Amino acid sequence: MAPRTAPASATLTPIEMRLGGGMLAINRLVMTFMNKRMPVASFTVGRDGWRTGALRATILLDCPEETARRYATLLGGLEDVEEIEVAEGTLEVALLDGGGDALRESAGAAGIKTHETEPGGAVVASGDPESMEGWLGSLEDGERDIIRLGPVVRPGDGG
Repeated sequence: MAPRTAPASATLTPIEMRLGGGMLAINRLVMTFMNKRMPVASFTVGRDGWRTGALRATILLDCPEETARRYATLLGGLEDVEEIEVAEGTLEVALLDGGGDALRESAGAAGIKTHETEPGGAVVASGDPESMEGWLGSLEDGERDIIRLGPVVRPGDGG
């Protein structure tokens, strides 16, 4: 199933949160999305690397920042939410097999940063979601394996 992309006129506002409670916390969060009919454009969850058992979630809401702040306040009241904030920016990460000069040049032209694990090895690419969407769309020729990790944000100056 191909990922659904937001329309060009959409106002995507990122929210980052840290959750305790594992899968039950995710279930409560998703049920809140559905019950409150939140305009969720994207939802990415991963383990918080420094703390065992904690999860870090990035939510892209298709609404203005002021409305997103209200939703963040509502979500902050959930029992498993340990930390929540409306983030300033969003970064998307993708893994690609094989690199090369042509890949680096096309990424640079699109405003995407790339890092090779070893010469000719896997490539880690990162950039803003809109640029990443366009760049990955230009690469989808069926000959390259691409794993999209989705939008992620880091609070403060952790970029």
